[in-house]
Amino acid sequence: MASSRPLFPEDHAAPGSRGGASDPPAPPGEGGITVGRDAGGIVTITIALPGGRPNVFDAAFLGDLATVLDGLDHGPPPQGLLIRSGRPGVFSVGADVGLLEHALREPGRVPEACRLGREVFARLASRPWPTAAVIDGTCLGGGLELALACDIRVASSAAHTWLGFPEVKLGLLPGWGGVVRLPRLVGPGPAVEMLASGETIDGQSAWRSGLVDAWVPSDRTEAAARSLVERAAADGGHHRRRLALAAPVALDPAERTFLAESTATVIDGRTGGHYPAPRVILDAVLESSALPADEAGGVEERAFAALARGDVARHLVRVFRLGERNRRDRGVGAGGDPADRPAPFAQAGVVGAGIMGAGIAALHLRALGGVTLCDVEPRALERAVGTILEEASWDRVRRGPDAARLARLAGGLRTSTRVDLLADADIVVESVLERTDVKRSVLAGIEEVVRPDAVIATNTSTNPITRLATALRDPSRFCGLHFFNPVRRMMLVEVVRGPATSDDTVARAVEHGKRLGKCPIVVLDSPGFLVNRMLMPYLHEAVEMLREGLDPLAIDAAARAFGMPMGPLELYDMIGLDTAFYAGLVLADAYRDRIDASPVVPAMVKSGRLGRKSGGGFYRYSGVGPDARVTHPDEGIADVVAPYRLPAHAGTADAAAIVDRLLLPMVLEATLVLDEGIVRDVRDIDLAVIHALGFPPFRGGLLAWADGLGAGSIVRRLEALEPLGARMRPTPRLVSLARHGGRFTD
Repeated sequence: MASSRPLFPEDHAAPGSRGGASDPPAPPGEGGITVGRDAGGIVTITIALPGGRPNVFDAAFLGDLATVLDGLDHGPPPQGLLIRSGRPGVFSVGADVGLLEHALREPGRVPEACRLGREVFARLASRPWPTAAVIDGTCLGGGLELALACDIRVASSAAHTWLGFPEVKLGLLPGWGGVVRLPRLVGPGPAVEMLASGETIDGQSAWRSGLVDAWVPSDRTEAAARSLVERAAADGGHHRRRLALAAPVALDPAERTFLAESTATVIDGRTGGHYPAPRVILDAVLESSALPADEAGGVEERAFAALARGDVARHLVRVFRLGERNRRDRGVGAGGDPADRPAPFAQAGVVGAGIMGAGIAALHLRALGGVTLCDVEPRALERAVGTILEEASWDRVRRGPDAARLARLAGGLRTSTRVDLLADADIVVESVLERTDVKRSVLAGIEEVVRPDAVIATNTSTNPITRLATALRDPSRFCGLHFFNPVRRMMLVEVVRGPATSDDTVARAVEHGKRLGKCPIVVLDSPGFLVNRMLMPYLHEAVEMLREGLDPLAIDAAARAFGMPMGPLELYDMIGLDTAFYAGLVLADAYRDRIDASPVVPAMVKSGRLGRKSGGGFYRYSGVGPDARVTHPDEGIADVVAPYRLPAHAGTADAAAIVDRLLLPMVLEATLVLDEGIVRDVRDIDLAVIHALGFPPFRGGLLAWADGLGAGSIVRRLEALEPLGARMRPTPRLVSLARHGGRFTD
């Protein structure tokens, strides 16, 4: 496969600069650019957006960069140009999403948005003098496209340096030259993998692939870039390289066919056909690589425009904005000002060394560098240590624990059978058995030993925070922190607020959740909190359809075809039928006006079918545990269900009808959650179902999907399901929205 090698591949540790004294830099323009020139004629552009904002490229920045190039064109020509960041740890996080949203709202302006950046970057790439990007920190999207427009790229070996194109996660592709330039540097195959996956790579991987020309320590990046620019200016190496990169990429027809077919198969397996961007990226890379670079930009522009016209990009950009809002939210009041954020916790403790306790301890060990784990059972502590260290040292690139990190973190894990060791903790998370009496006793014991200003939290999915809080003398510092299993992979954490929980406690818990790398959502104490309450009708309806005689494979297949990561019956098996049974009792007792405890689930438990943990539930498995694979539906389920059979509902005839029955009750429950004020913002529901339940992001979230259907259409669909009872009855909020043409997400 054709791949252009770095200009100076031997210079992964280039020599220092020979530059002289510098002129004072020019003041920054509106776009946040300052310009300086040294005595040797090397110009340095420093990017630092005003107001301490991360380096995000908007129209002001692009205009400022064009103005700088105008000045260089009309003044004394520089010997070379360096582009660096004035923000520690960040080169650029890419284009302003506001530009994308503007284009998505007005598809006719998409070509303008693409040309806005591509023309400025093309000007930079065609200057007679050599250019270099100094990458010390995050370099993503439009930031990496700017670096690609330079002749030379130098990346630091620091852990904070990552390069990538995340546009595919917004349902788009790079539109400022990335699709054209990347394959010419690293080859079409690696380019498709990087663009279509949206994953980032570190500086060393970027150097090995040919994406960057040097890989050096942070304190040597600028000197290395300067040296390479001076060498290129002296021998004209940048002109030769530009000519080579302007030509079509040589790719054997057989190799091209193999790449197209094999990659398309992989992409379809990853996306299930729901996300068009990866396939469009594959086609665009292959087509543009076969053309001269000056003609290939049109391919990129047309591909970007095609994606921008679709609903998927619009929904994914919305989900991105939901995440941005969550990262700014303090959990109380309007929030959003970083200056108002509470001081981070330095020391944390976890009580309970079971599966959840170990996962929570590993999360704290990784984020804080230390954690204290307590459990009355010494053997439980011994069993948990290995799991905690493996989880805390997990490396996503290696797909396994990092030995060096494991060794470093091992000294930060303390274990004890006595809670006295938690005396200096800033926060203690209780995660013992889901029994109210046990939890109350443990919480009271924690309060006896911790400081008066320490936050005490409980990890629970069923126990009311209000009831647990009565065990404490000071319930104002108590809240729920509901993590989801597996803790390392599940992004959501519910911060559950009881009647006595103070604003300060909530704000500190939210900030702590973010420090742990999670997405915290504040919910009021109520049965099921938010996520389990949203999950309840989804799971319940699946079992009701099973009782009506529907094939379990058909039920789960309809959910997966909709975009869910697994079907509801598969999810039952993953959760564990015994766990679901006890949670179902709590929820059915609270919401008996519209939901009955299913007799099938306790019958399953009684028959020994607990799900993956027992090797069989609704399905049979290749083994026991979370890694076991589905082999086939359990043939004995029919006998378990037979005593509880229901007459078939005539309207449930196809996959679309199954989806309506699974998801419309969730929409109804969401309207009740909003009416009861369980969440502070309607957007929290969509973020929660995406991060905790796997609701497909390409649909924008449950309520965004409901808006796509329209409230009036939902009411009409529910009319056909009216014989099923109260659980399908439109709520007053839904009826009002249908009557007035309102939207759930307004």
